Amino acid sequence: MEDRIRQKSNIFFRLVESFLLSIFYFTKLLSRFLPPAALTILFDSFGTIVFYARPGMRRRLEDKISDAMPEITDRREIAQIGRQACGAAIRPILDLVLFWRYGDRIMRDMTIEGMEYLDKADAEGKGVIMITAHIGSFDLIMVSMARLERYLTPIMFHPSTTPVPRYYITLTIFGQTLGCDHDNPVFWTGLDTVRKGREHIAKGKRLGIAFDVDGHCVVELFGRPAALADGIAHFALDTGAPVVPLCLLRGRKALDRRLKFYEPLEYSLTGDRSNDVKIIMREVAKAGEKQIREAPEQWMSWFGLWQWWEIAEELEGRKG
Repeated sequence: MEDRIRQKSNIFFRLVESFLLSIFYFTKLLSRFLPPAALTILFDSFGTIVFYARPGMRRRLEDKISDAMPEITDRREIAQIGRQACGAAIRPILDLVLFWRYGDRIMRDMTIEGMEYLDKADAEGKGVIMITAHIGSFDLIMVSMARLERYLTPIMFHPSTTPVPRYYITLTIFGQTLGCDHDNPVFWTGLDTVRKGREHIAKGKRLGIAFDVDGHCVVELFGRPAALADGIAHFALDTGAPVVPLCLLRGRKALDRRLKFYEPLEYSLTGDRSNDVKIIMREVAKAGEKQIREAPEQWMSWFGLWQWWEIAEELEGRKG
């Protein structure tokens, strides 16, 4: 029975992968004929279709958003956030294709805020740990930083650990052709990542890590305990490098982008590593939540939030 279920799951994800790859290649073709605004409408329409085609999922998603941000009482605003969040999973396709076609224009018109915070962190000479959420055009951060000659090497899940490895590696390689640190374009998880990351930082370089990944470190996120991966804190403790949050948000127009750097995280360490990991991760979660609140409709990880809350409850229950 388990083998049959696994086989069906594999078939399902192969179909999903083929579908996503088809969208990618078709979008590249369409980009030669359709303007960016038209392509954006098409991708937004996909999110709307998914949102309304699955009423149960729609209600659960709206509940998540309401639980996380109770200050939003307008159900229409919550629905709008949910609609766009449903399309966020495939927006990296459009981001990369638009940059492929209009990269120079995107960089020319890009709004950049807080570069002084990165300059300050770079000046310390310890390397920089840069953190972001899976929000907005996060897939273009590496590309944009390369175009600005502020190279950033991201840590990414190895394709073999994802359910759609061919799609994942196709977009990754495509992104690297648009701009990257050619010496170290990416560090794949599971391939001596910790050592490579430490050595990279020790050379005074920049390491990029997404904070919104499930793990076993329980910290508050959107008012409730959430279980997040704590690799950011371990890198910070091992290297002494400053931690600088950043995000790349989409604007109102199809090619508008806003690259924003935030102040380096501040925290006081105790010398107790397990306690210090929690201290750093609390600040990481606060910084990540701040990013998400700036553009909640652009965050693609709404679908994982409840899982992180549930894992945290289980972990805290075991301790109790």
